[in-house]
Amino acid sequence: MAHKKAAGSAKNLRDSNAKYRGLKLFGGQRAKAGNIIIRQKGSKYEAGPNTYVTKDFSIHAAIDGIVTFFKKKKSRFDGRKYLKTYVTIEPATEKAENDKKPKAKKAAAKKAAPKAKATTKKTEKAPAKKATAKKTTATTTTAKKTATKKAAPKKAKKETKKAE
Repeated sequence: MAHKKAAGSAKNLRDSNAKYRGLKLFGGQRAKAGNIIIRQKGSKYEAGPNTYVTKDFSIHAAIDGIVTFFKKKKSRFDGRKYLKTYVTIEPATEKAENDKKPKAKKAAAKKAAPKAKATTKKTEKAPAKKATAKKTTATTTTAKKTATKKAAPKKAKKETKKAE
């Protein structure tokens, strides 16, 4: 006979190390030459201009610039077509010049617009505030009445305790 009680063995308790895959830099972010843009298994994303693929399918930046993504139709050997996402790097100098000009125009337009809206909002809200003030006074008077009604019985109870 066995001297120890039989125990079951655990089989499914192993775990693998994290692979840290996915996008590391998103569209519009700056990348330095050699930075990892995407870590992936297989070729879900394709390397476009100014990027390159390593043996583990990671996509790296070849030059300094801004990360951009675009989709393109690609056909397979049997004629089926599907969309493929490409990663590119645009040189930083060209992108920076294009971004600065529209922002200045937008900022000037935003500053002028809020002043006109602010005056219209004040005229609309003024009557509403007066109406809410009347309602609050009505609710406070009813609260005072209920408070006085409840206060009277409490005093009577205290007096009866003192008498005993």
